[in-house]
Amino acid sequence: MSRKTDILLSNIRKCADKYGMIADGDRVLCAVSGGKDSLALAYGLKLLSAFYPAAFSVSAVTVDMGLGCDLSAVSAFMKENGIPYEIIKTEIGAAVKELENPCSLCARMRRAALCDHAAENGFTKLALGHTEDDAAETALMNLLYGGRLYTLEPLTVYEDKSISLIRPLLTTNERLIRGLVSDLSLPVTENPCGRENDTARAEVRKIIAQTDRTCRGTAHRIASAMMKDREG
Repeated sequence: MSRKTDILLSNIRKCADKYGMIADGDRVLCAVSGGKDSLALAYGLKLLSAFYPAAFSVSAVTVDMGLGCDLSAVSAFMKENGIPYEIIKTEIGAAVKELENPCSLCARMRRAALCDHAAENGFTKLALGHTEDDAAETALMNLLYGGRLYTLEPLTVYEDKSISLIRPLLTTNERLIRGLVSDLSLPVTENPCGRENDTARAEVRKIIAQTDRTCRGTAHRIASAMMKDREG
């Protein structure tokens, strides 16, 4: 196991411990988009399940939006690592493609599909691959576009569905995960949407990257400040 993998595993465990994400007997369903973050999360959770004090199982699922994405490499990776894997076929892509700003609705529809699948199949936790960088971007987006201070929650309970949403990578930065792509041979799949660079999030990402050139660690400090504010 490489040092980067050790750090990933340590980060996931510390985050899970701190926010009470995993309980004994949990069936964890990891949402896998095909991107590096969700693939690393599925792999890390599978490793963690081998020795975590609370016994839990890990499966993975992808919401296929009907945009022609080839998931064969992702399926092979999951099989190689002993992670049960399913693909949910949907027409979400067609439903939102004509909208001027489809991202928010698309995200809500994918989340609903994931939650329904988790609840219907007896999973207790739905794990999403949002990172520390995502938390920083969300905080800045909400401040600039919505005038409020809010970021991603580490743990959200959906009592009506008897499941909880968890984000075990919320204290892990994407720099580490980028370094793991080759180490773990992650089969990163290109986003078939083609509109991910034309969004408010993409603009905020540019602002953080530009600030980071003269103020290293910008994303980490924003995310950490928001998490500390929540804890207080």
